[in-house]
Amino acid sequence: MRLRAGVLVLLAVLVAACADVPAADGTVTLATPQGDRTTLVHHPASAGPGAPLVLVLHGATGTAEGMRSLTGWDELAEREGVVVAYPEGLDWTWNAGTCCGSSAARGVDDVGYLHELAAALTERERTDPRRVYAVGFSNGAMLSYAWACARPGDLAGIGPVAGALTVPCAEPAPVRVAAVAGTADPRVPIGGRPGRASLDATLAPFLAAASCADPATAVTGSATVTRWSCAGGRTVARDVLAGRDHTWATPTSGPGTSTDPADATGWVWAQLSAP
Repeated sequence: MRLRAGVLVLLAVLVAACADVPAADGTVTLATPQGDRTTLVHHPASAGPGAPLVLVLHGATGTAEGMRSLTGWDELAEREGVVVAYPEGLDWTWNAGTCCGSSAARGVDDVGYLHELAAALTERERTDPRRVYAVGFSNGAMLSYAWACARPGDLAGIGPVAGALTVPCAEPAPVRVAAVAGTADPRVPIGGRPGRASLDATLAPFLAAASCADPATAVTGSATVTRWSCAGGRTVARDVLAGRDHTWATPTSGPGTSTDPADATGWVWAQLSAP
């Protein structure tokens, strides 16, 4: 299924601003074959022209607003000068291949939707088209992998948390990857399950595409972080948290408040934004 040409972009601004200046908070609505779909947008004053753009993808049965509250990306965006967007899946699910729910069953073109959404946001928010990132949880993490596989050139990097590869991915473009997984995750086990690749198999095509060298591994508390240095200054990093189940890792200080591996928001962004 393809998104029809001439996507209609409707911007509903929640704070008053001049017509040519992005609002701090707002929504962008795209017309799709399934109807209008709306995305929450946070554009802090610290994010000037050419800022990075991060799309944050909720898990199955989640919502854009729920993901916004869970992950602390708005606060990180304020500090780091990043524009962040929170799309929402139809029936609160994404079609990431073999997962999940009605979106996968109906064959909704969520990758195509995100491709069009990123283009619309880049134009409206005046962000850097070379620095578009997708991060996500669970079903949203699966979609970040699927997007990087299906649309080479769209993304500079992905930050999947508690996700796995659920589509064929023979030749992805070289991208940065910062993957977080828990050893006690029953839904997306590190060793894989039918329809969901193991963590090693998930990362393999991205390591090959980025021409990565032998990795270095460090243990910090319950986290085992493995990092590969790759061609073009890219990195692929894997953060395995002992005893962690199917959750978005968050420290007691709150999400995005550190770069510790136990802080999924802060750690992922530190890997994706590193020089």
